[in-house]
Amino acid sequence: MRLAVAALLAMAAGCAPPGTIKAYQGSHDSDQIASVVTGIIEHEFSQTDNRIVVVDGVRYDNAVYTADMLAGVHKIGVQGTLRTRMKPRLQHCSFELNVEGRCTYRPQIPAYPRSAYDLKPGDDWSLTRTMTVLAECSDTSFAIQVPIDCRSRP
Repeated sequence: MRLAVAALLAMAAGCAPPGTIKAYQGSHDSDQIASVVTGIIEHEFSQTDNRIVVVDGVRYDNAVYTADMLAGVHKIGVQGTLRTRMKPRLQHCSFELNVEGRCTYRPQIPAYPRSAYDLKPGDDWSLTRTMTVLAECSDTSFAIQVPIDCRSRP
């Protein structure tokens, strides 16, 4: 109950709810704010936890699943942790996204690359591919394709 009240007070004051990166200064009308949302992808024998860690070059120590930002072009960094029966594997991905206010963007972060499974721990790899981003706005929904760079190190 306290958390819900705190979240409502934060939103009323123009702040991002708990667990959300507020990647802009000051307070702005909600028409100007867009959200990028990642999450956990569950499969039968694995789980990938994709958390936002960087927005426009600013690194956030508490990686989260949601980042609020002003409309415009932004560079977003995501850390994905793949958990299987083996040791967890990390991938660091970044992409640029042109966002519009009152829209929520859900990037479909690519899976940890199969080609990197056989590498020794600490070996470097990088891969650029295309990613689908689903957008849900107050008046429409659509999907776009953007390039995404993923690598073994940030």
